[in-house]
Amino acid sequence: MGRWQLRHGIRATGLLLPLLLLGCGSSKVAQCNQLAEVVNQTQGFMQDFEAEIQTFSESAAQVKNLDDIKLAASQYTTAVDKVVTNLDGLVGDLETTTLRDEDLTQFRDSYIGVVQGFSSALTEAREAMELVVTVESEAELPAKIEESQQQTMAAVSAIEDLSQTESQLISDVNGYCGAAQPAEPGS
Repeated sequence: MGRWQLRHGIRATGLLLPLLLLGCGSSKVAQCNQLAEVVNQTQGFMQDFEAEIQTFSESAAQVKNLDDIKLAASQYTTAVDKVVTNLDGLVGDLETTTLRDEDLTQFRDSYIGVVQGFSSALTEAREAMELVVTVESEAELPAKIEESQQQTMAAVSAIEDLSQTESQLISDVNGYCGAAQPAEPGS
């Protein structure tokens, strides 16, 4: 059902490297660090989300009957609800982060759009899994799973696209802020 793709499509957005800023004004340094601090909040809740999705995957692998399937699907929807709540909180934190630097403000606003996109796509994936949670009989199950998978594919595609956008945005912010970039293997 795209569980692997969902779990791996959303990167812990703590990819903003510790900002090793050389040659930048202290105001820019402070603002870069302020933005990085807010964005890096996601490390903790994304690790929790991945752990909960792992628990869901293990439960799903052990299902024996309709009640087990519904319970596993319910674990998934609960995990997604938590991360969506955290993402929505991150949006609020980003919106209240005051930045005087116009470029950083644009980066922040772009990042808000990415986070909102993740939240929407995960909500779509959650609604797809809800079809399995609310299935009433084993006879209905194959059709509901198929419907859930179809709905999940759009969410997975959106998450993959957002992950690419997020990676580029973080790279751009790191470049703008003068953060040390990881060396490419073999360089």
